[in-house]
Amino acid sequence: MPLFHVHVDAIVRRGEEILIMKRAMGAMTGAWYIPGGSLEENESPEDGLRREIREETQLEVESARLFRVWEYRQDESTPAVGITFICDVAPDAEPQINEEHSAARWVTAAYYRERFFTEEAMAALAENPIAVKLVEGVRGVLDAYLAEEAESR
Repeated sequence: MPLFHVHVDAIVRRGEEILIMKRAMGAMTGAWYIPGGSLEENESPEDGLRREIREETQLEVESARLFRVWEYRQDESTPAVGITFICDVAPDAEPQINEEHSAARWVTAAYYRERFFTEEAMAALAENPIAVKLVEGVRGVLDAYLAEEAESR
């Protein structure tokens, strides 16, 4: 059994929009998240990220920049590390989702933050501390991304 779980994900950009996907299975079914998944044995984080995006969306990323490393819990007994990249895809890219997701869409990062990471949404998770920690981690990534976008303007 591993000492900790490693998850890779990405803010996949197509111009000014980012890709979000609705989970169709697992503990977070129905939640909208950025694409990603578990790192496999003997796989670099960037290789794992490219594989996950290809498996989940059939998209090939043009670039991948390490953006943020954050911690959460996979379950009560397994600490986890999230490694988030920022990736770009072609301007006409459209995802072809796999069975792990029920929908995908392109939205602005500000819309994603305002719509899915409100205090009310966090309060709804209050009885599940593992989900709270995960969602707080994703929200932290998104807040850092929005701050970086604001600085670059």
